[in-house]
Amino acid sequence: MHDMHAKPRPKAVAKPAVPASTKNVTITRGKKARPEPKEPLKKRRKKNRKALLIVLGIAFSVLLAGLVYLAWLPAFRVSAVSVEGPHAEDTKQIAEQSLQGTHAFVLPRNSLFFIPEEDMRARILGTYPDIEAVSITADGLNAIRVRALPRAEAFVWCGEAPGLGDGACYSANAEGLIFAPVPPELASTTEALRVYSAIEGQEGASPVKAHIGHSSRIPEALRFVKAVQTLGADVVSIAFREDEADLYTKAGTRITYVLGREQEAAGIAASVFPQLALNDGSVQYVDLRFSGKAYFKRAGE
Repeated sequence: MHDMHAKPRPKAVAKPAVPASTKNVTITRGKKARPEPKEPLKKRRKKNRKALLIVLGIAFSVLLAGLVYLAWLPAFRVSAVSVEGPHAEDTKQIAEQSLQGTHAFVLPRNSLFFIPEEDMRARILGTYPDIEAVSITADGLNAIRVRALPRAEAFVWCGEAPGLGDGACYSANAEGLIFAPVPPELASTTEALRVYSAIEGQEGASPVKAHIGHSSRIPEALRFVKAVQTLGADVVSIAFREDEADLYTKAGTRITYVLGREQEAAGIAASVFPQLALNDGSVQYVDLRFSGKAYFKRAGE
């Protein structure tokens, strides 16, 4: 018999099936899901710099390749050279030789964009000391113009002392650089001031490219010579010896002073020379080496 008062049993409820992909998932209540950690700022900057360098490297390579391409184009290659100034034909040959070959086996030396100006200029100046400066300019896309400027002669050097040497003279500039021989037929007739002095830096038998030993004193000495000439003394030469100098007139009168004291010597000369006949040989010498005084000796005394 069934018990009328027995409670009915609850029916079993079937559990929903769990997908296989979620069986191992653990869900934690009360905690927020953490976002994935961000890349460090320093690392990001490093990557950005690296990317920028790569871009710049590519751009530079493209630019360099384009430049090399343009340099080799016949439209920008120098094929003609014109020269103005002394030694024109020889200078032209030097310029043309400087344009041969390549720079580092990559760029042609005769490219209008890569003309070896410094090398060309150095070769010309080294070969011809009588050329003071060289200008190089483009003359269109396929030619250049070379202009050589000659040195200005300030005086001629004729040996270490009057009466010594073989009589040969050489042109020199105001800085004391000896740059060219005077033609023998003109050495005895030149009207340029003759300078006698020891020289420095001579290489070989020729004094060309050497300097006058008292080169630092030359500008002041030349000014003193001009001052004496304006006072009526026809000075034709000056001889340097240690710390003194001797000026000689055409008649042979000697005028001596101390180097570095040109201004004082000029003042003394201005007060004494009007009283002396310096151009007829009647005065043997005038001594201006002493402060405020002048000593002289007449010929035959």
